[in-house]
Amino acid sequence: SRVVAETFDQQITNSSSSQDAPSIYMNKIVYADDKRGNYNRDIYMYDLTTNKEIQITNIPSQKYNPFIYKDKIVWEDNRNGNWDIYMYDLDNKHETRITNDSSYQNHPFIYKDKIVWEDNRNGNWDIYMYDLDNKHETRITNDSSYQNHPFIYKDKIVWEDNRNGN
Repeated sequence: SRVVAETFDQQITNSSSSQDAPSIYMNKIVYADDKRGNYNRDIYMYDLTTNKEIQITNIPSQKYNPFIYKDKIVWEDNRNGNWDIYMYDLDNKHETRITNDSSYQNHPFIYKDKIVWEDNRNGNWDIYMYDLDNKHETRITNDSSYQNHPFIYKDKIVWEDNRNGN
């Protein structure tokens, strides 16, 4: 697969490797790319203003599901033997590990100063949120069924929920 900017009908990538999971904010597109091979995927950003591709990550591991909001990029990463959430700040060029739990954290999404994700540290998938301003993590759901794929906008968080059996 390739990353294509539909509005412009412009192909963004031209590598023979696979690129997927694009996310866009203003003039910046982020995506995962397996140029390295052997299941080592990195996060890249393409700037539509400069037409330049920038490699965001450079540590051998699998990385998936990047999302961008303003100057922050989040993704899931298994460099520690399990899936954690990481963030990269484009302004200060600094990477931060957001989660540090031995279970899996997946499908991050960022809006303003809040990051949400699905997390299975309690034996099932729940939704968690991290506030970048006060560096505080909050468990959002506490149900024995699975909650997945969260999104946040303003003061609302939505997710898929299996508590009714579907």
